Amino acid sequence: KMMLPAKKSNDPYASAGGAAGSWGSEHQHPVVSSGIKGATTNSGPNNDMDSPVKHYHENSPQSSNGDIVALELKETDFLMVLLPYVVIPSHSRPEYEKYQGNEGTDFVEEVLYDKNTPHGMAFDFLLNRDTRPINHDDPHLIQRFVLTLLFYATGGRDENAPVSEEGARTSGWDFGTAHFLTGLHECHWVKKSFDDGFWGILSIQSDTDRRVGVTKCNADMEVTEIRLADLNLVGFIPEEIKWLSSLESLDIQNNHLAGPIPKSLGELDELSYLSLDGNNFSGTIPDVFGNLQHLERVYLNFNDFNGAMPKSLCTLREDAVLKDLWSDCGGYPITCTCCTVCCDMVAECNEMESQKGN
Repeated sequence: KMMLPAKKSNDPYASAGGAAGSWGSEHQHPVVSSGIKGATTNSGPNNDMDSPVKHYHENSPQSSNGDIVALELKETDFLMVLLPYVVIPSHSRPEYEKYQGNEGTDFVEEVLYDKNTPHGMAFDFLLNRDTRPINHDDPHLIQRFVLTLLFYATGGRDENAPVSEEGARTSGWDFGTAHFLTGLHECHWVKKSFDDGFWGILSIQSDTDRRVGVTKCNADMEVTEIRLADLNLVGFIPEEIKWLSSLESLDIQNNHLAGPIPKSLGELDELSYLSLDGNNFSGTIPDVFGNLQHLERVYLNFNDFNGAMPKSLCTLREDAVLKDLWSDCGGYPITCTCCTVCCDMVAECNEMESQKGN
């Protein structure tokens, strides 16, 4: 199969540096090992299903046989690398409905070819529209795929997205908001915000910190901090977030994200800061945080969670690892005896007397 080549990106930032608060475009990025741990290929039955829209390569008059062969090889190589890292969402999402319950490799491949899904849009971008030269053996290919997937899964709108009659994007957030999908290394997908509105009471307060996107990377150019607060994000957090194995801080507060939070957050061993407050997340909070020995602050308030605070988070509080834990435990719907602050799902939060000084 070949994906239909999309139009070349008109991204004005693709060939220019200047991402505020990050490295300049002249920075030479070292080649290092990926550090990705635990990738396994999905396996399962090859059940019949409705075939998605086919995406085959159409030879253009300008395409030589050599160009076609090179594109075929690139596509095959990308598939070989990416397939083991793809996770089909298990919660209700209409665009994934026909793939859910079918976890075989064939179905994962179909998801990557379905441009009605965030996975398909991310794969199409990397294969056909990414202006950064990148090969299948690039140590940051998985990182770039995950960040591109995160963009589309949270309602990201690229240059091909439809606009309203007034010329505005119809929903979600724009690729230029945080310099996402540029031709720069993904550690440069960051932009200073000039928004004087509410920036959250917890994480972003000083003028020097008013940046959004990939706001910090380590010396190996691995993402360590993502800030996407107050950007009108809609959609969900993909399970593939776990492949950002060096991630220390994830701030997506005050958006419109929904569904369950991914269980794979419990595999981010370096995570120290997690801000999911002010969204529409629902269901029970998964009990997956027991191994996160660096986790110091967690904000889950102002969502639609229910049930009891998971034991793994309370254990981290008891062990004095977790310093701050906020949730909607001001009565219904969350039961929490270890939270430092309880909120009422709307606006008011109060410090728990039993946790003062702990």
